Amino acid sequence: MKVFEILPGFTNPPLELVSEAIDLEIEALQLEEVNWKGFPYKPHVSVQIAYNENELFLRYKVNEQAVKAEITESNGPVWTDSCVEFFLSPEGNDEYYNLEMTCIGTTLFGFRKKGEPAIHATKEQISTIRRISSLGDLPFSEEKMETHWNMTIAIPWEVFFNHDIKPLQGKKMRGNFYKCGDEMTVPHFVAWTRIKTDKPSFHVPEYFGGLEFE
Repeated sequence: MKVFEILPGFTNPPLELVSEAIDLEIEALQLEEVNWKGFPYKPHVSVQIAYNENELFLRYKVNEQAVKAEITESNGPVWTDSCVEFFLSPEGNDEYYNLEMTCIGTTLFGFRKKGEPAIHATKEQISTIRRISSLGDLPFSEEKMETHWNMTIAIPWEVFFNHDIKPLQGKKMRGNFYKCGDEMTVPHFVAWTRIKTDKPSFHVPEYFGGLEFE
């Protein structure tokens, strides 16, 4: 998958501008892989990815039958809520970063080597990840009604704290995109790529897809 640059030369562009630029310039990628038969529910989810020299941009659009946003602590169990995720392996090996974010923007950000404990970003580092959700930022219990929501995220490259990622043009990485809700009334696990594990797991870098920065 090719990842294109937008807003070159802009430092901390307003997220409303990022959203507009992404919608004008970047094709949406549909998340359609339901990898585990015990969890057949598939919400409608798309993601757009772009970058500039300062930040990586993500824009998720979700339509699902219920939403939940109870977690409020950074690096808490955000995957139990209505959650979108992005995993990135800068070197294409078994080391990767996992960004996990509830539908109101509560964030977990960590670095892992497969099979080893996570090293989480500090609250200060997480605070530099800019995000805006159409559902706002206040917590709420599960609401069992069809809901469409979207979120735009801007991740400074410096947040990837174990790698010097820049310069970006021509660089090849691996990654994956997800939507989950482990402790919702209808748990679900949707991914970009096919994952061949017996039980739901996103921490499988061998199943990441290719990302090529143009």
